This record gives sequence, structure tokens and C-alpha cells, in this order.
Amino acid sequence: MKLIGPSRFATLTLSLIFLVGGIIPTVPSQEHAALLPADECDWIGSGGGGRGVRPVYLRCSRGTVLWRYPRGALRIVLSVAAAISSSAIGSRSGTAGVLLANGNGVNETGPKSKSGSSGFRVCVKASGPTRIYLESNGTLRPVYSPRDGKNEASHRCFYTKKQRTALYVEADELTANNNRAKLQYDVEPFVVNHSTPDESDEEAECRPCSMEELAEAYCQSDLVARGTVTAVQRKPELEAAELIFRITKTLHRVEETETNEVFSILPNPHLEKSIRVRVSSACDARHGQGEFVIMARRRLGDLTLVCAPRLETWAEAVRESITAPCLLKS
Repeated sequence: MKLIGPSRFATLTLSLIFLVGGIIPTVPSQEHAALLPADECDWIGSGGGGRGVRPVYLRCSRGTVLWRYPRGALRIVLSVAAAISSSAIGSRSGTAGVLLANGNGVNETGPKSKSGSSGFRVCVKASGPTRIYLESNGTLRPVYSPRDGKNEASHRCFYTKKQRTALYVEADELTANNNRAKLQYDVEPFVVNHSTPDESDEEAECRPCSMEELAEAYCQSDLVARGTVTAVQRKPELEAAELIFRITKTLHRVEETETNEVFSILPNPHLEKSIRVRVSSACDARHGQGEFVIMARRRLGDLTLVCAPRLETWAEAVRESITAPCLLKS
């Protein structure tokens, strides 16, 4: 797949952003000075500053950028560390345990090393007439283009160890039916434990959760429910698979409002009979027998799997838990 590189405008603008020794924010014009306060989750704007770069500063773990009739470029700075520390939305700091392929269908959770490289996982979902690049070590790495061949519903994720990360968003050609660009972002802490030097972050993420991580995942997931796997649907256009779970009992559920505030609601077994949970295609998830405890986090509007221990494994974890972050139920 051929990725469309930055245009001449992007190259010229980048010279204004990068100086020898690191990255500095571009100096905003007088008309954009009011955009500097960095306590926003979402940003809505229109047009642009001619050939200048409009700075946008965001400090939340989740949010949306909506740019109508885009012109010029945006430089979106995500303060990832501040977003996590101030967010009311829990995020598990360990690797994700998922339904793994094996001869018996689904793996149970197993022990995992506490050592690893820590940082942040940033995922975006983009649409509209823009090209998006990640500023990385003095270069622009393509993240999204309307012509990159990927589905707009795809989660485009990258990993960073920096306290801040910047996305460069360049306006593309407008049409009568395509004059609005939308960018959703999601930031969460991430610890990668590599079993081999050649193992990728995505592959490391597929290993099952440890007993210790299960309690944390339970308390910080947006949805925890008991259920059975009824189907696995491959979604190659999304580079993911969707696991279809039939819910037998809802244990914990968090709803999200449009302002990113969250509130817990009492478990209700009649809320949903089945749910779809997304998992990376790298995990090669397959249909497994028996009842599981599904722990899922809402990312970019989609439920994504965090951990899925068998019910027997989870019951054992509840019995052995001494210092869980919240009250555990099975």
C-alpha cells in the first residue's frame, strides 16, 4: 500500500515547526491567540490562517476535533501525560489479554512479567479532506489520507514515550460533499512486555492478562460482563476482528456523556443480549467454548477487548484478591 507523503506545503511548514535540538510550538497569530489555553478535550473550528499553522492544545484522554472548510494546517498537541493523570476514565496500564488462538479455542489468562517499556498508546479515527501526520524525530510519519486505502472506521494507533505528542493536519482538496474533517483521539497508558526482541508492540499486546492485572482491568473497564462467544467476524478492512458475545450477566458498566464525563450505572442483565467487541487482527482470536468474563474499554466509539478470562479463572482471582482497586464481583 502506497502512502501519500507530505505535500510541498507540509515540507515548508515543517521548517517553521522544527529547529535544531527539538520541536518548538509555532507562534500563533493575533487572531489565534485565544486558542492557547490547554484545558480542552474537543476543538471545533472552520477555515484557517492562510498559509500559517493554527495551534490546537488538548489535555484529555478522549476527544474530537471538528474542522469545517479546512484551509492551511493545524498542529494538534496532545498532552498525553496530563490527559491520563486528570482523566476520570480509567485505563489499564498493563498489556491487554485477549482471546488467543490455540488448539483448545481460547487461552486462559497466564502470568506475565512486570518489567517492560512504559509509555502511551494514542489511537485516532479520521475522516474528511485532510492529511494527518505524526511528528516523530524531526520527520512527518503518515497517519491518515483520504486516499490511503484504509477504511475510515479503522483505529490508527501509535505508541509514544513522550509526555506530549503532536499531529500535523494539512487541509486537502475540498468538494461540495466533502467539506468537513473529523478527528477522534484516544490516549491510554501502555506497558509492553516483549518476550522476544523481535516481538512487535501489537503482538505483545495479545498476551493474556495476569491475575494481578485482572483486578485492575475489572475496575477500570467501561464494560464488564459474563458471556459466551457466539461468533468471530474477521474485519480485514479494519485490521481487526469482532467478537460477538452473548451476555449472561452484566457486572459493571460505565456510560460516557458527550462532554466526556462518565458515570456508573447499576448492572442490568436486560440491557443487552449481545455485544460486539473489537480486537486486533494480530491476536488471531477464535471461537472458544465456555463462559468468560469480558472486560472491554470504549475506544473511539467502539468496545475493544482488555481481558477475557474464563469464569473459573476470574472466580479464583476474586477469591485471592487482597488489595483490589474496587469491589470485585463474579
